[in-house]
Amino acid sequence: MRGPKGKRVRAVKEGTLIATVDIGATTNTGYCTSVDGRDMKVFKFGNTKEGFEKFLHMIVVAQNRFRCSEVMVGYESTGPYAEPLVHYLRGKPVSIVQVNPMHTKRLKEVNDNSPGKTDDKDPRVIADIIRLGRALSVVVPEGDAAYLRRLNNARERHVGERTALLNQMQQLVFLIFPEFKTVIKQMIGKTVRFILKNYTTPERIGALDKKVLGEEMRKKSWGRLGIKEAELLIKAAQQTVGIKEGVAGILLDIRHVIAQLEVVEGFISEIEGEMTMTLGRIPCSARLLSIKGFGVITAAGLIGEVGDFSKFRT
Repeated sequence: MRGPKGKRVRAVKEGTLIATVDIGATTNTGYCTSVDGRDMKVFKFGNTKEGFEKFLHMIVVAQNRFRCSEVMVGYESTGPYAEPLVHYLRGKPVSIVQVNPMHTKRLKEVNDNSPGKTDDKDPRVIADIIRLGRALSVVVPEGDAAYLRRLNNARERHVGERTALLNQMQQLVFLIFPEFKTVIKQMIGKTVRFILKNYTTPERIGALDKKVLGEEMRKKSWGRLGIKEAELLIKAAQQTVGIKEGVAGILLDIRHVIAQLEVVEGFISEIEGEMTMTLGRIPCSARLLSIKGFGVITAAGLIGEVGDFSKFRT
């Protein structure tokens, strides 16, 4: 589960049962042990209601056997597969912590000189890390804070998609017009997209009137670019060393990438609009937004990760 980090759990009190889980997509491996090292055999349970109830039953059995008054459930923070279990356990009489995957890898190397992953070994290693006080408490946001976390995660994914698409477009344009980027440095923006959608090839760009192209570039770039850049681009297009064979296939690919970019940017814009509206329903957001350098994205990400600020003592 990405980002549900809280404060570090410095030490585990005597009388606490440590129940750990090696999370899987369909099947999990559980393990119960006391602080002083008494333990039970590892066991399997599924990502179903029946499986979660089995996990709770094993916790109760171990708690009675080792006479533990408290229960701490721990897991390794990798991927989204722990989230259903964490939400299931949230209302139960247990505290939930997570450990850093790098810590489990290093401790496995220390214990048996092997970083290899095995279902039986991993939950035991997680328990050892918790005993060492290297776990973090888990923050599970609710309501609008939970919505902001999902929005922030979605935005990050789409921003990553946009970056990948921009890289693809840059590579495709380089094939037919390597000099393009020497005139317009940044491939992101309406100006580049306008030129590629309307003119695309160096031959068409080279045949343009510099005043006409310059005025179009000025409007699209809000005055950052103009007739000077248009003249340079036209001259570069007329002297380009770009390839001439198979260009039609590249142009088709460029059009497809631009269409994808527009869809992804529409998603990002919609997400940011939802963030703005959601922040308006959260009282503390106004104070965050008043901090210099804090915008909607930063405030939404912070509230999505921290949750309700009123739950903190200070």
